[in-house]
Amino acid sequence: MRTRHKQPTLVSMWMLDVFCCALGCVILLWVLESLSSTEQSKKARNALQDLSRTKNELVATQEDFTKTRSVLNATVQDLRGALAVMTAERDDKNTDLIRANADLADTKKALAIATSDLADAKNRLAAANEDLKSVKEVVAKIEARVATVLAEMKKKDKAAAEVSTQLVTASNSEATLQKLLRERLKDLDALTSQQKQADDRLSDLDAKYRSLQADAKETSTAMATAKKAEIELAAARSMLKDMAKGTDDSNATIVELRSENRKLADKFDRLRIDSENKFAGVAMSGKNVVFLVDISGSMKLLDEKTPAPEKWLGVIETVGKVMKSNPVLEKFQVVIFSREAKYLFGTREWLDYKGDESVKKVTAALKDTPPGGDTNLYEGFDFSFRMAGLDTIYLFSDGLPTSGQGLTPQQEKSFNDNQRIEQLSRHLLGTLKTTWNPLRGNKKIRINAIGFFYESPEVGAFLWALARENDGSFVGMSKP
Repeated sequence: MRTRHKQPTLVSMWMLDVFCCALGCVILLWVLESLSSTEQSKKARNALQDLSRTKNELVATQEDFTKTRSVLNATVQDLRGALAVMTAERDDKNTDLIRANADLADTKKALAIATSDLADAKNRLAAANEDLKSVKEVVAKIEARVATVLAEMKKKDKAAAEVSTQLVTASNSEATLQKLLRERLKDLDALTSQQKQADDRLSDLDAKYRSLQADAKETSTAMATAKKAEIELAAARSMLKDMAKGTDDSNATIVELRSENRKLADKFDRLRIDSENKFAGVAMSGKNVVFLVDISGSMKLLDEKTPAPEKWLGVIETVGKVMKSNPVLEKFQVVIFSREAKYLFGTREWLDYKGDESVKKVTAALKDTPPGGDTNLYEGFDFSFRMAGLDTIYLFSDGLPTSGQGLTPQQEKSFNDNQRIEQLSRHLLGTLKTTWNPLRGNKKIRINAIGFFYESPEVGAFLWALARENDGSFVGMSKP
């Protein structure tokens, strides 16, 4: 059977189905898109709200940031200023340290020179003693010689007296002979005149002339004797003159030697007094004296880790030597200090110095006082300057101040050990200068420092500066 084909139509059913399906899909997509758009609009509105809130928060945060930045800028400026100040202080401290090192070097040189001068002085003193001994021997010899000369002078005076007697006798004889000679000359003139006048009396005159010649011979003998006596008298006078000159020369030599002896004795006495009145180069002075003794824990240590049992005994011995070496000491007081200060004998009154008795009393009391604790040097000086009529302080210490007044509460919390020591040292020196020991007229209370620091140039520099600024002297003791 023959199949007949239909004429194709424009839209078939299956195309309609496809179209409807496509339309349904479009509608579904539109609905979905509409729902998605609504959700996105809602999300957009929520996002805008979140954006607005975030913007507000950002503005607030920006304001906070601006404020914080201003505060930080101000803080940075303060820190920069503080850094500049600290840098300047550091530079100043470095400069002070350089100067202190230079001063320390100068002090060491001066100490070496002083030690050399002391050795020279001792050598000169020894030489002076030898010269004095030699001069004494020479003076003894001269005195013996003078005694011999005086004995000889007595003998010669006696001989001179006898010669003087002979001279008087000879002078009298000479006068008699001269008178007789004048008479004889007159007679001779008369005879000569008579000879001219009377030749006839020549024989008588000749006889008489011979007689006169005999008399003249006797007169010549007398004149020769008188002349000899005169020569002897002149020799005696010359001898006496030489003896007197020798005596004068001897007396002048004796006077000169005695003067030189007195000068050497005075020089020896001055050297002896200077030697006795000094302790290790520190001039001993002061009638009303406070002995300020450090009894902190370091006084029994060589350094922070090395015990030194003999160190404290050496300090006590040094205190006794200083007391003995002061020739004008009348009143004294002993102040001991560590974390706190106190009077060694519990009283603030002056004690009379009684020589060895006082020295033994002080050294015995110090031996019964064991060292321990910090170094409150401020309170030690405060106790010392409470003594009315004080004129000299002798400080015995081995360390820098580690406690006491001079720190604010903030500094107490924030400073390290080196900063604490530096601030306390500065405060102590300033208080001495402005409060305790300012210049009164042209005089200060003298502060001498004896250091037992051994290995610490910082301590030595501090004690040296303390003594120098208060008209005193400083000496660093050798190791025990």
